[in-house]
Formats: sequence, C-alpha cells, structure tokens
Amino acid sequence: MSFTHRPRAVLTLLLALLLALLLALLSLLLMPNVARGASRTDVKTVRIASKLLGESRVLHVSLPPNYKLARQRYPVVILLDGHVRAFFDLTVAAAGYDLLGDMHDYAMPPQIVVGVEHPDRRVDLGRNGALFTRFLVEELLPWIDREYRTVPFRTLIGHSAGGRLALQMFCRAPDAFPAIVAASPSLPDSTMREVQECMQRAFATSGTRVQHLVLSAGELEPRSVQTAQALQAFVRAKAPPHWRSRFVDGPGLRHVETPFATIPPALRFVFDASVWEMPTAQADSVLNRLGEPATLLAQHLSALRTRVGYDAAPSVKWMEIVVRTALARGEGEAAVAAARRLVDLYPEHVGGYALLADAHARHGNPDAARKALTDALQLLERLEMFDQGERDLRRIALRSSLESLPR
Repeated sequence: MSFTHRPRAVLTLLLALLLALLLALLSLLLMPNVARGASRTDVKTVRIASKLLGESRVLHVSLPPNYKLARQRYPVVILLDGHVRAFFDLTVAAAGYDLLGDMHDYAMPPQIVVGVEHPDRRVDLGRNGALFTRFLVEELLPWIDREYRTVPFRTLIGHSAGGRLALQMFCRAPDAFPAIVAASPSLPDSTMREVQECMQRAFATSGTRVQHLVLSAGELEPRSVQTAQALQAFVRAKAPPHWRSRFVDGPGLRHVETPFATIPPALRFVFDASVWEMPTAQADSVLNRLGEPATLLAQHLSALRTRVGYDAAPSVKWMEIVVRTALARGEGEAAVAAARRLVDLYPEHVGGYALLADAHARHGNPDAARKALTDALQLLERLEMFDQGERDLRRIALRSSLESLPR
C-alpha cells in the first residue's frame, strides 16, 4: 500500500470499527424488555351468541401489546367470573409481565386473556355447569380461534364454584385445557369424589402432553385448605410424571382474596422453564457456540412439541443467539438469513432489524443495512410503548447507526 492511500485506509478502518460499535450498542438497547413497564393492551368488550345457552354472552378480550403489528400466535387464558374487574385486570397484568432472567430462564409469552361474564354464576357454574362447559368448548374456543391468532394451548382459571367447574373439565372436556387453575375450589364431599374419579381416568388417557394444575386456598378458610391440599396429595400420589401440580398457600387470606395470591404465580408455574426452555446442557452448547445452533434449536422445538402437543415457534432469545453466532463466526450469508427469519416471525421486535442491519453491514451491503435501520425507525413510531424515554433512546441509537453507515 502506498503512503498516499494509507490515510484513506485508516479512515475506512475507523469507520468500520465505529459502525460495529454503534450496531453492537443498538442491539443491546433493543434487546427484549427486562422488568420494564408493560405497554398498554388492546381490551375490547364483545358479545357472542350461544345456540347452546339460548342467549348471548359478554366477553372481555385483552390482546397482547402490538398485536396488530405482530404475526405470532398466542396462548389463551380463559377467566371465569370475567365480570370481576379486579380479577380480569390482575390476569391481564400477570399474563403480560415478561421478566427475563438468565439465559436459561424462560420468558413467559404474551397471552390473549378472555374474561367470561355470568348473568347468574350460580346457574353457569352450578346446576347448568355441564351445558356451560359445552358452551366454553364447542362455541367459545372455536370463536376465539377464528377471531384471533392462537396456539392450541389454553389455561382455564376459576375461583370458588368456578374453580370446581375448572376441575370438572378433566371429565367433561379433558383435551380442552392443558392448564387448570382452581383458586379456593368449592369441593363438597360428593364433588371431591367425582373430581378424583375423573382425574383418575384422565391420568390413564392423557398421553404424553404435559398437564398443569394449580390449586390454592386461603389460611382463613380451613375447609378449603383441607380439600385443596387433599386433592394436591391425590394428584402427586396418582398422577403420571408428565402431570405437574402446585399448591399456592394463602397466609392470612380469606376466600374472596385467594385469586390475588394465586393467579400470578399460577401463570408463571404453567410457563416454567422446566417445560418450555431448552435443557441446560443443550443451551450451554448454543451459548458457547458449540455445534450448529440452528440445528440444536430445531431439536429443542421437536422435543417441545412432544411435551406440549403443538409446534411452538422459536423464541426471540434463541433466534437472536443464532444470528449472533453466525456473525461471530463470520458467516455473513447465514447471519443475514437468520436475521431475516427473525424479522419475518417477529416484525414487531425492533431488535431484529438492528441485527439484520448488522448482518448486512458485515456482509458488505450497507444499502440493505440502511433499509433495515430505516424500517426499524418507522416501526418504532408505531409501537405501543409504556416509556416514552425508552422510545427516545432507541430512536437516537437507530439514527446514530444509520448515520454511521458508509454511502
């Protein structure tokens, strides 16, 4: 290299290093939210006609933040007594609280929450319970699947008589709800025997799909504590290994207060890393860039399908790691392809565009990198965000990366 060309070469090198630094910073800023305020949710009240019940029913539906921008499909939570605003708001908040710990933790996915109103809960959850169950399974669930992007994983939450009806699902519709949450279920002796008998049958016919059961009772309702703990002991003694159960204690709580202590830990229990996350040894191989991360991720998703009964999409976390591994190895085409897949699956995730820009820039395509960053800026202005300051920081990072690209 001649002396006259060295300043230009040095300048080019410095610009490349600056670009890499800015894009790395951008990727960190645009990582999935960690313990940040949740975005507002899209909540609507709808009325659907029921041929089975001979009347219409009011539903309260909460969609995850940025549902209209996303393409992903979501698990569903059905909340009985959905007309109780405090229970509904708590369920929405619990389902939307995505706290990502270390790389072996599993971030609970956003979920669609549907609260079902009861004109007379004594009828729906009592003497008309069998017919109301048919309404839930034969009319409500198909309606939700038609109207919204869902996966076939549903959690049913009930309190008191609603908890009893939720437990009766093991007999009446054993395949409808892989997860049952019964807060202080009302279980007189005759119903307790019925529930145990139908659960015994469910144990024998549940296949390999993981089943989740959460029971609770308040300290100030000793009868409920006794029956819920007895049912928990029965499940632990009789259920096959793929059944998971937990009893949530309610110290100092009365019957009407137990849902507040039950719903958040119950949803977290249902989406525990032991069921949904990549096994530690396999995850370590991916994190340490041993082997082919895309292949290991595919193996994990195949095993997960056996456990949960449907094809779950790869999470943002693991898709980002696949991209970063390809970048670290200098595999430009593979990095671009993996980043494009991330953006296609999660178009509402701004961090995916930052990684795509990084992949294009390192692969020598600044024009494509510029387009990815421009798309990210346009998306940023459309996102529902709780913290305007966070939006401002992301905007600054995106613009700095865009300005640093060579023209």
